[in-house]
Amino acid sequence: MALQKFPGFIDIHVHLREPGATHKEDFHTGSRAAVKGGVTFMVDMPNNPTPTISKERLEEKIQLSASKAVCDIGFHFGTNGKNTEEFAAAAADPHVYGLKLYCNHTTGEMLIDDLTLLEKVFEAWPNTPITAPDGSTIPAKPILVHAEGVQLAAAISLGLLYGQRIHVCHISQAIEVELVRRAKAKGLPITAGVCPHHLYMTEEAKERMKGYATMKPPLGTNADQAALWAGLNDGTIDIVETDHAPHTKEEKEKEPPAFGVPGLETMAGLMFLAARDGKIKHEDVLKFLYTNPKKIFNIPDQGAEGETYVELDPEVEYTIGSDGYESKCGWSPFDGWKACGKVETVVIRGKKVVENGKVIGE
Repeated sequence: MALQKFPGFIDIHVHLREPGATHKEDFHTGSRAAVKGGVTFMVDMPNNPTPTISKERLEEKIQLSASKAVCDIGFHFGTNGKNTEEFAAAAADPHVYGLKLYCNHTTGEMLIDDLTLLEKVFEAWPNTPITAPDGSTIPAKPILVHAEGVQLAAAISLGLLYGQRIHVCHISQAIEVELVRRAKAKGLPITAGVCPHHLYMTEEAKERMKGYATMKPPLGTNADQAALWAGLNDGTIDIVETDHAPHTKEEKEKEPPAFGVPGLETMAGLMFLAARDGKIKHEDVLKFLYTNPKKIFNIPDQGAEGETYVELDPEVEYTIGSDGYESKCGWSPFDGWKACGKVETVVIRGKKVVENGKVIGE
């Protein structure tokens, strides 16, 4: 086995469910799932049952994660359009990496579909470098948008109007790829991410997998899928993000099923599979899972002068789920699939947390 060393991978889009829904994930189990998949830094989303839209709720998450997580966790602040007075303090917090804005319905009660409130958010979020409490200067942090179709066009226009950096989360439709491509061609500060489930699954999966293939945004057509791969290869899409959204099997089998699928343990394996199959270049795996997310979100270095790293053989094939799952939900939409590059070792700041493919860090 020819193991290769990589910096720890970064996932800027996860839902770790704590506080409020720890029956399906928490900071401990979610971080164990992360390191098993080679992720050493991830950023948690704000749509908890009690959303992260105040400094108090943010501090609660920071403290909970500090005592339980195996790897490093940052946070995106949330908004319902009525908490703009919280923005300055949240943006200055070094644990915060962006503002998450929901323009389409998803899990949680944070939908903003009123154009007046949307404009208020884009106007209020700090768009210039920030002085942190320790006196250091922090680059302006992006607004991350869950925006599909027409809503994405509106978000791009408001970003231009108010000079905001925009990151389009979990892009899923061909029209959305084209909107981002045209915005980039005009020089707008916009980036986009795509999820492995949208790259590898289409709407036909709903017939086979029922609720286990239910997610937001929904799975698209074959044409949408082809546009996503093309967007990765021509630079329109910048990163791969999991939108790790664990739910119990009971929640996925009921009617209506909960939205979302887990992804932390499978992202790297699926992207190394894509490289082996010629869907992307081998060197682009690191670009999508580390270099670009680190640059876009100003994430701390995950190479740490050799003290933080992941070891795997990108050519070795393995079966997803063959040794179980670390996520509390205990399943994957890719269960039984063949992937490449099983993570063998993960070291964070000199401490080994994965050895021989098994999580050993506490």
